[in-house]
Amino acid sequence: MKVKKAVIAAEAILLVIILSFLIGTGLRVRSDVIMTDFSISEDGTKLTFQTALPTSMGYIRGFKNDGGIEKPHYLTFYSTFGGLNNSFGAKNEFELALNESDTEIYFNRTDGGYELVLQKDVDTGNWIRPSK
Repeated sequence: MKVKKAVIAAEAILLVIILSFLIGTGLRVRSDVIMTDFSISEDGTKLTFQTALPTSMGYIRGFKNDGGIEKPHYLTFYSTFGGLNNSFGAKNEFELALNESDTEIYFNRTDGGYELVLQKDVDTGNWIRPSK
């Protein structure tokens, strides 16, 4: 009977470790995301953008927007759940609601900072990529 309880306890511990890994990978921040293309809706209220990763390992599942509404948008991206290279739930196209007063969009980077990826031209009102 003691052996059976020990086996059940070991299986439970193993299950917790596996689930922690699978869920934990989806909470990992991706700081290497690049914008490959973008478009703005005709009314200017929605930005649709495509992303990619510079490496062959991993996928993006979503992002968090810290900012907006008369502030720049600071976007932080997250890995998919289920392992280091699991594509379940992966996306490469995202939408961001825009306000008329929005002027800049930044992506998170490894150093804890953000990189400007799009800005609104003050003269024309068009969104452009900043020159490097």
